[in-house]
Amino acid sequence: MNSRPDYHQPEPREGRLVLRPIVKYIAIGLGVATLLGVEYASYRFGVQRGYAEGVASGEVTKSVNERAIENLRHFMQASSADDAVLLQVARNHRESLAWIQDETVRQEALWTLAQALITRGFVSDADPLVREIIPQQDKATSLWVRRALVTARAYAADKRYAESAYFYDYADAYYARMQAIDERLLLISERLSLLQTSVTDIELLQKELTAYARKAASLGEKGRELVAGIMVTKGRLYREQGTTVAMEKANRCFEKALKEVDTNQLPELAGAAVCVGDLLLEKGDKERAATMLRDGLHRLADSPDGAPYMLLALRDLARIEQDNGNIDMALALLYRAEGVAITHEPENSVFWNCLYDQRGWLNLQRENYGSAYYDFEKALASCGDNIAMRAQPLEGMARCCLAQGQNEKAATFLTECLEIRKNHFSSDVAALGRVQLALARIYDIEGKVQAAADAYGEAARLLESAGDAWRLDMIDAMFARAYALTQLRQWTEAAIVWDALQKRLPDNHERRREIDVQLRSCADKGAVLPSQVEPEEDHEP
Repeated sequence: MNSRPDYHQPEPREGRLVLRPIVKYIAIGLGVATLLGVEYASYRFGVQRGYAEGVASGEVTKSVNERAIENLRHFMQASSADDAVLLQVARNHRESLAWIQDETVRQEALWTLAQALITRGFVSDADPLVREIIPQQDKATSLWVRRALVTARAYAADKRYAESAYFYDYADAYYARMQAIDERLLLISERLSLLQTSVTDIELLQKELTAYARKAASLGEKGRELVAGIMVTKGRLYREQGTTVAMEKANRCFEKALKEVDTNQLPELAGAAVCVGDLLLEKGDKERAATMLRDGLHRLADSPDGAPYMLLALRDLARIEQDNGNIDMALALLYRAEGVAITHEPENSVFWNCLYDQRGWLNLQRENYGSAYYDFEKALASCGDNIAMRAQPLEGMARCCLAQGQNEKAATFLTECLEIRKNHFSSDVAALGRVQLALARIYDIEGKVQAAADAYGEAARLLESAGDAWRLDMIDAMFARAYALTQLRQWTEAAIVWDALQKRLPDNHERRREIDVQLRSCADKGAVLPSQVEPEEDHEP
């Protein structure tokens, strides 16, 4: 039987190295380990260490930030016409700009975004950004101060005074640390201008002005001019209120302003001098008032913004000259005021009514009836829809007519004037009595005796309640009523008036004899004397 062949390893040749299988596997393992070691060394020294060194040197950050800025630039260009996208980025700015690693670059990106929002009018949406990125005051730089002022002005334009104040204060704190007095003064001046256009609450405005005055005063000699200007502004605001207390406060403000600097240093103070003069005139100090008014008027002559104060000074000086009996000088001042006002006062200004009315009464006093009537007509035409303002010129026109014998026309004007005064100025009993007395005299002249008697009685009642200043007119009205009643043969009524007159006049009065004669005459005509009837003094002077 054939046997299997015998397969076996040939005998190794002499001198050849034969490795065992275990040795071979070990060699392969060492080769792999060596390869891995080379790879690790390459990563460790060639990549990781090289990257770390790059980061430490700023190269990596610089590269990333440059790319971030480029991305932001492209974004801003792409979204410049799309408000919705810009607003969305602003509302999610932390996530939207998270890829910016450097904090300084991030702040610049946020400012760019905020500035874009402010420019487009989205001030509210920019608010969180600017409050986050504008540094604290102790880290302020001139760059961020300028940016804070941009923000403050944007808030002020948006009528958000409280928010704008925060950024103005930020800038002021920086200038204070730098001891930049001129910059602080300019900043206060700017804030004052914005304040007056942004705040309508007078009390709040006055409070803020007072605070700024203190701040300006703390800046030393350079702040004196600004303090004076602020006090003038406060004074003007008080004057606009028109009350007695407010006018007194205005006076104190103007006087303080004048103490701070000379009017030669600050032209605006010429207006303050005029206002002080006006208040002194109201208080009856005509001599000091005239001095202040003339000084202010002289300095305002070259001021383009001084017209309102010039007009006030001219009218006040005219009043003083009138009181001193210098009617022609007073008229000259008012004609000069008209020349100034033509180029400065609008046609519908209340000034025209006041000017023409004042000048009309002066012309009337000077017996220039034609000129007076012309002035009163102009005053009446300037009233517009203001019915109350018609009373004065109507009365003036009536008196011009009376002086020229135009009684019927005068009565028409006085009747309308009286109705207006009853409806709008019922508390001014002196003016009501004055007009009523003039109307009564017209009735008397025209022979309307009963109407005259009634009008004289009403005039006497009103004038008596007006006080001692109108006592003589009241007595004249009572005498005229008594004679009218006598003419009507109303003896008892006449006797009551004569008796009332007797009680009101002293024993040595020159007209007491006249009254006694009239009382006896009434008694002879069968009048019931006042001692025999219920007294009617409460309703019949």
